[in-house]
Amino acid sequence: MTMEASAEPVLEQADEQVAAKPVRRRIRPRDVRWIRAAAELAGTFLICAVIYLSYSFGQLVMGQPSVVLPVLGTALTYLVVTAMLGGVSGGHFNPAVTVAAMFTSQISMVDGLIYIVAQVIGAIGAGALAVALVPVSRSVPARTWLMFSVNGFSGGSPAAATLGQQHIAFGAPMAIVVELIGCMIVVAAAITTLRSDGRARRNHALYTGLAYGVGVLVTYPITCAGLNPARSTGIAIFAQSKHMAVSPISQLWLFWICPLLAASLVALVIIVTSIITDNMAMRAMGVATDAQPEAQAQVDAFAATGVQAQTGTDAQADAFAPAGAKTQDQSAQASPAPVESSAADAADTSAQTVDVSALSDVDAVQDADASKNADANQDAVAHVDAGTIPDLQAEPLHTASEKEDSDKEPKDKPTED
Repeated sequence: MTMEASAEPVLEQADEQVAAKPVRRRIRPRDVRWIRAAAELAGTFLICAVIYLSYSFGQLVMGQPSVVLPVLGTALTYLVVTAMLGGVSGGHFNPAVTVAAMFTSQISMVDGLIYIVAQVIGAIGAGALAVALVPVSRSVPARTWLMFSVNGFSGGSPAAATLGQQHIAFGAPMAIVVELIGCMIVVAAAITTLRSDGRARRNHALYTGLAYGVGVLVTYPITCAGLNPARSTGIAIFAQSKHMAVSPISQLWLFWICPLLAASLVALVIIVTSIITDNMAMRAMGVATDAQPEAQAQVDAFAATGVQAQTGTDAQADAFAPAGAKTQDQSAQASPAPVESSAADAADTSAQTVDVSALSDVDAVQDADASKNADANQDAVAHVDAGTIPDLQAEPLHTASEKEDSDKEPKDKPTED
């Protein structure tokens, strides 16, 4: 009793200590909304800064515009930055990708709007940095540097100067088509490599970089590769006051509408595809569920048929058993009679034979000298034996009266002689 009483306060004290101990929860960067927004801002800033500077400096320094440098620079930039920050925010860095993720429920509406704001702010910061770093002189004004990094079509296209000599230009329809195609490739690659909760998969960075490389290859000669509304907005704001051939902001609508339309189309395709696959899966489950009762009914019917067949077999066996028993009884009843009759007949025959021989011996003693009487007795004995043996072979069964007659017959014959 004393040990139990002393143990109870110790246990209560231990329970209080366990309850009072705080539970530590590991907080990941992805769990905090503003950290994810900061990752999107930083990633968009880095990507846009590299694109602005590489397009401007690379094309002008090389002397002859080429699409190889923009393709490689854009693909590698998106690949590296997405690999760095994709694990935190999902690696959107593009309002079009964020809109598609909102439609497919891979990100909430609030987080999506925060992402878009952070992306635009990061792109504007990169545009300010690029304009500040561009060397300007009277012979090489700012617009000469920025013409290869500002998105535009017709007079604002990178190929406008070359095509203008032939009196042709890439108009808005051509720009819309190529931007839609390029943006659909980019958005589809980014969305399909995101998990249902918005986290990036392992191949997200690689596929995103390759998709941007293909998009730039298609769109750069015509629109200077927009593909990203934030990227188009960041440089257009600061290039507006640099006396460009065409106002960048006046053409900015195309570089917002086309990416958002492409994002909507991609999201619609994904949603319809998921609905179709879900319906097919439900139908398959329904067919399987409906097939189970039918299969069970078939099994039950087969089992019942087997039971009936077994019951019929048992009934036939039971019916056959009495018949066999009856036949066996009949054969058992019929078989002893011939055996007994034959035994009785053999006994009678032996008795008759003995009696006849005895009589013949008596006659031989009385009339030893009379050969005629001995011959007659021998003939009588032969006659009796000859008549008895065929009768036994032809008719093995004899009645009691016949036995009596046969017993009396040999006794009467010697008296008659």
